Amino acid sequence: MKGNLTIDCGNTSVKVAFFIGAQLVATNRFDRSSTAMLERMFSNYKPDTVTLCSVTEGDAEIDNIVNNRCRRVLRLSHNTPMPITLGYLTPQTLGRDRIATAVGAWTVAQRLAPGSDMLIIDAGTAVTYDLVTAAGRFVGGNIAPGLEMRFKALHEHTGHLPLVNAQGATPVVGYDTETAIRSGVVLGLLGEIRSHIADIRLSHPNLLVFVTGGDGQLLRNNLKSDFIYLENLLAEGLNRIFLYNENNENQ
Repeated sequence: MKGNLTIDCGNTSVKVAFFIGAQLVATNRFDRSSTAMLERMFSNYKPDTVTLCSVTEGDAEIDNIVNNRCRRVLRLSHNTPMPITLGYLTPQTLGRDRIATAVGAWTVAQRLAPGSDMLIIDAGTAVTYDLVTAAGRFVGGNIAPGLEMRFKALHEHTGHLPLVNAQGATPVVGYDTETAIRSGVVLGLLGEIRSHIADIRLSHPNLLVFVTGGDGQLLRNNLKSDFIYLENLLAEGLNRIFLYNENNENQ
């Protein structure tokens, strides 16, 4: 079955998605230390091409699999031809995941609301906020600690605070140490996001807000703001970059 397999190698996990043309067919996720699921995706779908994005310089085991199982591997970098332009002053330091989600958001915006600027909030190990103009220019963004990092920081950099996670009650006023930490972290992040959206809207009133990432579901359930939640936004962006390059090469 000819198609494109997108691979997103994050800090802790690997997300894969199989596309035929622009159509998303299947997705999966596995721990970075195990590649059995990647082998299974190749066996099940037999992709012709791979589009790969990694937060690090490479993973020898993953590279070995993809190099031997498909016709072509497109490794995303700031130099890869793409349908948006990068206005970032140091594009060589710009995370490839941020590039891919920006392309994904821009592609969706062209379909849903052409002429809108975009704010992409990717809530994972870190929380990134990236601004893309309606013309497809990546302006820049901010990087903040993710939920798990905030919980760990409180535990590791204090003498007695326990390690807490986001699962459980989050009252406006914590009634014990656990809820005080959870509410401080979760409600604090939600407040940070709402404030950032409001600040960006002052200069970009025609703004589409996209939410994605590992903690995107939590934001989806608790963020009281207008936004578009897309779990596979990064994969959609990688596939769009692949199609852009394929189309240009076939012209």
